[in-house]
Amino acid sequence: MKSFCVLGLGKFGQSLAVSLAKREYQVMVIDENENVVNALADHMTNAIIGDPASEQILRASGAAEYDCVIVALSERINDSILITMLLKEMGAPYVVVRANSELERRVLEKVGADRIVFPEQEMGEKLAGMLESDSILEKLQFSDRYSLVEIPVPEAWVGKSLIELSLRTKYGVNVIALTEPDGEIAINIDPQKPIGAGGKMMFIGENKKISKLLNKNS
Repeated sequence: MKSFCVLGLGKFGQSLAVSLAKREYQVMVIDENENVVNALADHMTNAIIGDPASEQILRASGAAEYDCVIVALSERINDSILITMLLKEMGAPYVVVRANSELERRVLEKVGADRIVFPEQEMGEKLAGMLESDSILEKLQFSDRYSLVEIPVPEAWVGKSLIELSLRTKYGVNVIALTEPDGEIAINIDPQKPIGAGGKMMFIGENKKISKLLNKNS
């Protein structure tokens, strides 16, 4: 089972720790705020009250032994840099660090961070993707280039088959599932069967091609 250590329990750190724990991973959290740590303790594998930037606490807790350590401090970039250096010196295999600017990213990379994240920016981009079309029900972005999207079946598609729609030829997207109005999901879709009203369609493709399709059928 993969294990995670979350250092810093601001909103981002708390949300991440809880999400990982719900997925039944081993999760340890460290923060100075006793109330926050105690509130999460029952849901975590281990919860420690203390300064995440303390070398003594990092060593005593065994933070570097976790598969992934997330440095989630929001406004303490000096501490984030120090923690990253200490963790890598201790042999931490993978360190993810929160940053707030491009300069912080460059510095953190130089001291050994394996991955730098910008939570607000990434969440904003995800929300923008969800809002780019009123028709999108769900969107899962695999990379900067590809996404999986679920939309209600457009009125113009009702009564037509996948062969008639030619979505792969026209837009370069692949339909992978069709949900009927009663909730039944069809994975192996008959390409000659007319599509009914009130259902949902899930497809995958390049983001720019998906946007073209949605704009054309909005």
